[in-house]
Amino acid sequence: MDKSHETVRQLMVTINNLSKTYTANTPKIGRQSTELWLMYALDDGKPHSQKQICDEWGFPPTTLNTVTKKCETAGYLTLTPIPGKRREMQICLTESGKIHAKQLLDAVYRAESYAMEETLKRYSAEFISVLDYFGRCLKFSFEQDSERNNNSLDMGEFDGK
Repeated sequence: MDKSHETVRQLMVTINNLSKTYTANTPKIGRQSTELWLMYALDDGKPHSQKQICDEWGFPPTTLNTVTKKCETAGYLTLTPIPGKRREMQICLTESGKIHAKQLLDAVYRAESYAMEETLKRYSAEFISVLDYFGRCLKFSFEQDSERNNNSLDMGEFDGK
């Protein structure tokens, strides 16, 4: 195995372990991981479309629809049609939902805060930009490969932005 492949493999194992850490600790919080992630996605105080949440957080649309309906029934969020969008809905936390999200995410945010403080003692915050850049390069490479296979590749230079 060449050094580059070994490094990427180590990175992917690390990313999977990060995800596993959240999933493994969800039962301690007492909720399903899908509800936790939906509350996390919505806890920035901004409205989000269902499509945006699926794109940014990797939710399958059917999973998002199921957890959204459950949370709407519980009074944690509202769904409103987005003008000009045929079937797309905007999701917002209600006041009850904001309280629920705070309670649900408190342990998560404490753990993240500790982990970030410890990491920043050792490394610069640039590691986040570096990881983001790697992700964008990887996405670009997959898209480029797919286009090449479809014989419609634009050989423009990837600038990483």
